Parts: sequence; C-alpha cells; structure tokens
Amino acid sequence: MTQNQKATHSESVFKKIDWTPFLFLTLTPITAIVLTAIYLKTEGLSLPIAGLFVVMYFLTSFSITAGYHRFFAHKAYEAHPLLQWFYALFGAASFQNSILLWAADHRVHHRHVDQDGDPYNIRRGFFYAHIGWMLLKSDYRKSTDPYGRDLRQNPIVMFQHNHYVPVALLMGFGLPTLIGAAFGSPLGGLAVGGFLRLTLVHHMTFFINSLCHTLGRQPYTDTNSAKDSWLMALFTNGEGYHNFHHYFANDYRNGIRWYHWDPTKWPLGLFAWMGLAWDLKTTPEEKILEARMQMDERRLRSQLAQRFDAFAERLESLKQKIQATQTHLGELRRESARLRKEMPEKGRERLELIRSELKAARRELRSQLAQWRMQIAILSRQGNPHPHLSHP
Repeated sequence: MTQNQKATHSESVFKKIDWTPFLFLTLTPITAIVLTAIYLKTEGLSLPIAGLFVVMYFLTSFSITAGYHRFFAHKAYEAHPLLQWFYALFGAASFQNSILLWAADHRVHHRHVDQDGDPYNIRRGFFYAHIGWMLLKSDYRKSTDPYGRDLRQNPIVMFQHNHYVPVALLMGFGLPTLIGAAFGSPLGGLAVGGFLRLTLVHHMTFFINSLCHTLGRQPYTDTNSAKDSWLMALFTNGEGYHNFHHYFANDYRNGIRWYHWDPTKWPLGLFAWMGLAWDLKTTPEEKILEARMQMDERRLRSQLAQRFDAFAERLESLKQKIQATQTHLGELRRESARLRKEMPEKGRERLELIRSELKAARRELRSQLAQWRMQIAILSRQGNPHPHLSHP
C-alpha cells in the first residue's frame, strides 16, 4: 500500500468514527481508573461508598435488563407508570442511549440477528458486537421507525428521549456525587458510584451482545448464534440464558427454572404482587420442551445421518407420549384452578382427587423424560463419542 493509499484509508476510517460515543466510551473507563485511584489513595474505601456502588450498579443494570430490554423492547409484561419512570431515570444513568433508540436497535437485532441488518452482528467479530458497533456511524440508526413507533406514543419514553442528556448526567453522576457528599465523600460518590459503576455496567451489558453470542449451549435453536450460559448469567443480571431468549423473546424470564440465576425476574415477581407489574408473560412448558426435543432430534439427525431413520419411529412414539402427558397435566391444572375459584367447598373432594392425579402425571412425565434423555444419549454416542446434548 502506497503512502497516498494509506492516507486515504486512514481518512476513510476517521470519517466512519462516531466521535461522541467513541470519546465517551474511551474516556469514561480512563476517568474511572484515575478518579478511583485518587479516591482510594486520599480517603480509602468507606462502607457507605461501597454500598453506594452496589446499589447504583444494581438499579442501573436492572433498569436496562428489566426496563429497556424486557419491558420496553419486548413487552414481556405491563408496568405501572411509577415503574416506567424508575426505568427511565435509572436507565438514563447507565448512559446506553434513550429508551426509544435502545429498544429500536434491539428490535432490529432480533429481526435481523446474525445478518447484515443486525446492529451488533457477531459475524462481524467479537469486538464489533461488544462495543465497535457503537463507535461507527450508521445510517439506519438515524430513524427508529417502524421499530419504535409504539414507543413514540409513550409520554414517559418521549420525555426521557427529549431530555436524555441532562437526565443522564443528573442521575448518572450528580446523584452519586450528592449521596457521596452526604457521607462526607463527594469524590468517592463520583468516582465509585459514578464512573466506576458506569464502566462495569457498560461492559456487563455489552457482554450480552458479544459473549452471549459466543460462549455456551444451544438447547432451543441453532438458527442463530445466541447461547445459553449460566456463567454469562452471573455477569449479565440473568441475561445469559440468551438462546432461550432469542427463541421465546416475549417471556419475562430468561432463566426459566427456579435455580437459574436471573435477578431480573425475581423483583418482577415482587412488583407483580405489589400491583406495579402485571400480565407477566411466560412460555407454556410444552412449547419449551418441544423446542428442546426438536433440537435433540436435529443433532441426532446430523450425527447419525442415514441411520437416524431407523430410530425415528421409536423417538416419535416416546415424544407423543410425553406430549400427551403434558396435555393431561395442563387439563388437570386448569380444572384445579377452576374448582378453587368457583366452588372451593363443593369441589373439595374433586380437588383432592385432582391433586393425586397431578402427582401421578408429574411422576409419569419425569419417567418419560428420563427415557428420552437415555435414548438420546445412547443414540448420540453412536454418532459422536463426545456428545454435547441438551436435556429437557
């Protein structure tokens, strides 16, 4: 490459850079390191400042995962205006753009995941998906239509969008500085509760676009790059069950089991009890199980090739039994709920009978699922000595 070509290339790269986010995302971690070092050297870490960091970290991170993501982008539940204001204020403090722009970008991501239209397409590299996409100018991001059209009807969303910078500065830096000052350390509040907290929240959120599309398993679908990882869930406030999310995007949960680390879904249950959230959408268990069994079959078909047809009838028979048991369980649950609501006294004997039938049906389903897992494991070993299976 000649000197003129190098100069032209460098000039072209500089023209592509979106300098506002580039400088902000570059300077905030540097500022966090410098200010935190000065604070620790001059004052030492105090318990109130450490507590401020934890509280601000959770409130801003939660406002992104529960608010920007699961409520505004996916409408996975309904939220009271008070809760929406909370998301708008503390979400702005995360400095990840306004609700309108963030949610529109995310909807585009789901619509075009791993394709050219995906804003943070992992196919363009880990760095690009993590942070690079925000550092470059992009024409399509100038308009939120049609992906943000419904959000434009929300006055809370539009207030935050129209006053985003002052709200973000006040909540992201002003509030922790004032709280730090109340405890005798405005520097500690700004450094630890402001810049250090912001830097960590940024990159934990960015991990969802990078690591959650790189590391983990694909128990529900392999049609896109999203992965499930309990390790990533620890770092991303429960968002690490990303393969599930990309297949069942309107579920208010990402971690669907009680033991899945998903600190975003737990407060939502509390908010529902308080009347601040309602209509929490969940995916029917039979659909979840169907997706996992289909993935098991797809992997087996790939591993066994022509030999798969010899076992297909046996697997189909077992799958139909599992689905029939699930249907029966659903019918029993609905009848139980109806009896408890309509005739709690008269239906007591029938309720007891249903409880017994439910226990028996659950045992039968567990047994059938164990048979399915055993069959999948046995057949998979025939095609792959080191299988990587999903289990219902």
